[in-house]
Amino acid sequence: MLKDAVYVATAEDTVLAKLRWYRLGNEVSDTQWNDVVGIIGASGESLDRDYMRVWAVKLEVADLFEKAFAEAH
Repeated sequence: MLKDAVYVATAEDTVLAKLRWYRLGNEVSDTQWNDVVGIIGASGESLDRDYMRVWAVKLEVADLFEKAFAEAH
């Protein structure tokens, strides 16, 4: 491990993590959902959607991923 290293989550990984937390929390957290939609809306076309789709399937949140993108645009 590097001394004084700083780790920063990408917008893509933050969205995926929040979608997973939202799913695990029985999809009731307005905070998690609003964060996801807000990040997608603010990041626009800069997000790596292919990467996100692959991980959304692995994390079993692909349906939420598609819904969030539809709502953000």
